[in-house]
Amino acid sequence: MVMLSKEEVEAVMHTLTEEQIYFLKHQLIRKKKSRWLHTLANFKGMDLNDKMSMEEMEDKLEDWMLFDIKDGGYQKRPYKCDCGQSLRFQYIIHKKSEGAVRYLGENCFESYLSLPPSVIREIKKGMYSIDLERDEILVKHKKSLHYPLQEYLHLPLPKEITDQHEIGLPLTDNQIRQVERIHTHYEEEKKLSTLFQRLTIEQQQFISKLNQEDRRELLLLIEDGLAESFLQVDDYSDYDQTLQKQIQLNLPLLERQQQALEEWALTKKREKQFQALTPEQQTFVLSFSHEEQATLLDQIHKPLYYTYESIESLRVDDRIKKQVKLQLPLLKEQIYEIERAHNKQVARVMGTGSLAHFS
Repeated sequence: MVMLSKEEVEAVMHTLTEEQIYFLKHQLIRKKKSRWLHTLANFKGMDLNDKMSMEEMEDKLEDWMLFDIKDGGYQKRPYKCDCGQSLRFQYIIHKKSEGAVRYLGENCFESYLSLPPSVIREIKKGMYSIDLERDEILVKHKKSLHYPLQEYLHLPLPKEITDQHEIGLPLTDNQIRQVERIHTHYEEEKKLSTLFQRLTIEQQQFISKLNQEDRRELLLLIEDGLAESFLQVDDYSDYDQTLQKQIQLNLPLLERQQQALEEWALTKKREKQFQALTPEQQTFVLSFSHEEQATLLDQIHKPLYYTYESIESLRVDDRIKKQVKLQLPLLKEQIYEIERAHNKQVARVMGTGSLAHFS
């Protein structure tokens, strides 16, 4: 959206009630103060708690704060900068720790603060975006584009939004998206509550101990009919007791639980496969990296690519020959090495045969 000209802003403002004008101006200043505080906090590397009041934020920052922005009206300059220049827009800043107040125009405002140009740009960018929100409201008001908020007043909406609706001002697109997000969350919570009520007392007690995100995922899995999705492990008796309880209650596993259980089951399978090896095979397998050991153990019961006799004459690493002799599977790179050695051997034989033919 393109910002309205000063004339256009004035023209629409004249169509508003005194209450609507007061609301818009009050919100404008409040939002600009908030943006100022957060921009300044970011510059200083400080975290502001959203639950803090503006006064608490100002005390923490101990710097020049935006107190008010006065607008004298279109083509009017009733205010004065401390430098003596007549102003339409007057920025009033104060420093509580010094009890100092300054009345500045835009130019003096920038130079007086002694902030880096990047921070000044960020402050002005924030002010501009807030002015755009005001203009969006004015344009929608002029075109009578009102969102049907009355259908959502049962939701826990921010007071700013309900107040804005009650005095007859349209909502911005961002506010509408916020309302719709709240509505989506509300409907989902209602659905989750219904699903929860369908569970047994014991299942409810178990789920109630989970954090909110895990509880939500688990209930949605139940809705999707995935309560049997965990039944993929034969024996989980020595696994995590909480998860065992979850399975016994016929509750589905969360995605991360499913992955963890599958990894655990695979580790147990590899341990079992390792124990089934001869002591010599075990010693040989342990000479590989942990990742290579896992790869070898996963292939223990698969058919072997080569017999010792088929590679005995090839020029390959003696370790590979011993591995094959021990009837252990091979890694991919070892198979490639055998194939290369075999191809070279064939080429040498063919080359010898050609020389014999010509002789």
